Amino acid sequence: MRSLYLLPLFFLLPLSADAQSFHAAVKGGIAATQVSGDNLSGYDQFGGLVGGVVGIPIGKKIDLNLEILFVQKGSRKTADPDNEDYTEYLLRLNYFEFPLLLQYKHSDRIALEAGPIIGALVSSKEEDQNGPFYWNEPRPFDRIEVGAGGGIQYRFADNFSVVSRFETSLLPIRPHLSGQTYQWNRGQYNTVLLFALQYRFNKPSAP
Repeated sequence: MRSLYLLPLFFLLPLSADAQSFHAAVKGGIAATQVSGDNLSGYDQFGGLVGGVVGIPIGKKIDLNLEILFVQKGSRKTADPDNEDYTEYLLRLNYFEFPLLLQYKHSDRIALEAGPIIGALVSSKEEDQNGPFYWNEPRPFDRIEVGAGGGIQYRFADNFSVVSRFETSLLPIRPHLSGQTYQWNRGQYNTVLLFALQYRFNKPSAP
């Protein structure tokens, strides 16, 4: 677990020789999330996200960006008394994420991005209408999440952009309650729709 926090250093070391070409940014926003495989549907759990970006151009139109984000994920079901459904469910998962993204500058306003994401689970909370929810058998979440993401960034001012990204786990974050697996369905997976406002400290150059 401790070695995960060294990942940003390994990413940054190859770039240190040309520090003046770095660009840096901060971002904040919301994440609409669900957990595939929990027998619920819909991006009903909302959380916050905040973090920073360090990047370097590796081509005329391509940047390599390392992000360090705190992201709140999970799943939610609310009661529906009108249909005599009084069950509730809430799952909160807090992660530090380290996305490593290739960003392609399609124009001076629009950029596309995609790449792998490593996450470290900081804390988790699970409850239903009766309070904290405990399984009969311990079924902890994996401390490390391996995923991928892709999205689009639109720059609407010299230093401000809006970012929209889809993220998903590539490996399950924990097994199904039954322990069963079927083909690619190996357990539960995080799925995230991310929306953020980003401020870049130095003005980006045209592609």
